Amino acid sequence: MKRFPLGGQAYARWQDYFDLGVIGSTHGLSDGFASLLKPVLALIVVDLGLSTFDAGILLSVFSVSTFLFLYPLSLLADYSGKKKTILLIGIGLAAIAYFAMQWTTTFTALAALAFLAGAGNATYHPCGTALTAERFAHRRSFAISFHSMMGNLGASIMPIVQATVAMAAGWRTAVAICTVPAALLLPLVGLRFTNSAPSLHHLPMTGRQERLRQITALVVSNRSVVILAMVYALTGMGTGVLTGFLALLAVAKFNLSTATIGIALTTYYVAGVFAKPLMGYLYDRNGARLALLIPLLLCGALTICVAYSPWVWLFMLAIALVGMASPISPIILTAAADHSDKEALASSVGLIYTCYGLSFLSPLIGGWLAEQYGLPVSYLFAALLIWAGAGVALLLSAKQTTPESV
Repeated sequence: MKRFPLGGQAYARWQDYFDLGVIGSTHGLSDGFASLLKPVLALIVVDLGLSTFDAGILLSVFSVSTFLFLYPLSLLADYSGKKKTILLIGIGLAAIAYFAMQWTTTFTALAALAFLAGAGNATYHPCGTALTAERFAHRRSFAISFHSMMGNLGASIMPIVQATVAMAAGWRTAVAICTVPAALLLPLVGLRFTNSAPSLHHLPMTGRQERLRQITALVVSNRSVVILAMVYALTGMGTGVLTGFLALLAVAKFNLSTATIGIALTTYYVAGVFAKPLMGYLYDRNGARLALLIPLLLCGALTICVAYSPWVWLFMLAIALVGMASPISPIILTAAADHSDKEALASSVGLIYTCYGLSFLSPLIGGWLAEQYGLPVSYLFAALLIWAGAGVALLLSAKQTTPESV
């Protein structure tokens, strides 16, 4: 049986699932890289004698680097057509930077490597999503849902691996060991996926800057892509507050232990693993507008429930349920693939993730609200952001039977 044709090629079923497993596992590695320092941050602080402010800078350096490089790299991917090559170089750079952290002895060196890791990891979402959408064009919703689920799975597994290794060998080895899968996955991506033709190759050569301007124009003039970016940004800002202040809320309300808080966070991410295929089903059945509206309305309500739960069991249940309602990336990315110009797909995904990167602002606002009015008010703010995302989703067109461009 042949499935998932691309460009006239047909692949055997085992090749389809093997390739999807390879790119999905690479997504899991990338999402794990995005939070690689968080589980061992306390050990880093003690080892290097850092202040809380230094620790915050260390985490921010990675996020800011990703934010700065994400769209330019996605634009380069569409311009050159070398999505696979850019992904391999970027994730390879991130793996090398993290691996080199085992030899650092100063905060400055560690921050510099974190900056390089963020820049390298920025290549994955635009390039990896585009490669997945192109390779599995005829079952795109299923493929992107599985691809997104594997990202959550990687983000859930890597902290467990780190904690186990850190207890035996320290934080440096724990960080380095998590880069090892790159040595297997990147060669497989190189073998199983291909670069595409340069974007806008059919147009007359008008200079590099003009071509880049044309690609950007395709992205920002696409109403659906801009709306999807706004929805994802608002939702990311809301969930950033939700997860960022969860430990403080758990201690303030119920005096929960660190282990219990860890279980709560793991429950949140694991729930997302199971929810992502459902999100793909919602998109297939209802289209992007309704598929986004339903989970986001629930997510906002459950966020308030987390803040005001009077009992621990309800608090934990609400966290699990919000974890099931919040992972809308399969809907966002499948809709982006369906509604983007095929020659600007990586740049469209890059714009969406660049806007999502603005979520680093919401904890600053949420922290100020918590200091002034208490933590529950921060969660009200988070719920309003998520509901605002639901409101913006209403601007999307109703379900279409044919994509706009692809």
